[in-house]
Amino acid sequence: MNEKEQQLLEASIDLFAREGFWNTPTSRIAKHAGVATGTLFNYFPSKDALIDAVYLHLKHKWSQHIMVGYPAHADVKSCLGHIWFRHIDWGVRYPTHYALKQQLLLSDLLSAETLNRQSEELSIIYDLIQSGFDAGLFKAISSEYFTNLTLAALDATVRYALAHNLRDMALTQLIAISFDIFWDGVTA
Repeated sequence: MNEKEQQLLEASIDLFAREGFWNTPTSRIAKHAGVATGTLFNYFPSKDALIDAVYLHLKHKWSQHIMVGYPAHADVKSCLGHIWFRHIDWGVRYPTHYALKQQLLLSDLLSAETLNRQSEELSIIYDLIQSGFDAGLFKAISSEYFTNLTLAALDATVRYALAHNLRDMALTQLIAISFDIFWDGVTA
């Protein structure tokens, strides 16, 4: 990714987070990025393509963050606990990015291709969850429901930590307690 494309993505993230998708014309994004309006369309053929690129950019940053120190050969609980901790840590460190990623995921703005790419990028997590089901670790619920419970609990924890400005030991304690509550709730 070159410098102008990076500037456009960062300007889009900033403006989408502050003003919303519908209230942010591409001309304002280009101006905020310090490039000519036409330059935006050299990198993104449409605003929809830009929105997809913003989501994939955020998802990539999130994925890089959660995979730092990932214990690939550890047990399911340790691996899931690592992802849990790193996800909440990312949400607290980058609240604007977190909120925008969540908003995009819940919107109908992402293309089917982008959603499919997301599934491919998350395959390590899906495989981890499936291995837990295969080993009989989890209660007899569908993997879709398991995923929904997981995402809801993660989001609740990030929102609580942000609302109460938790940092350092207080944040670590909240993350540990939230994971214990989650784990106790889903394991057989």
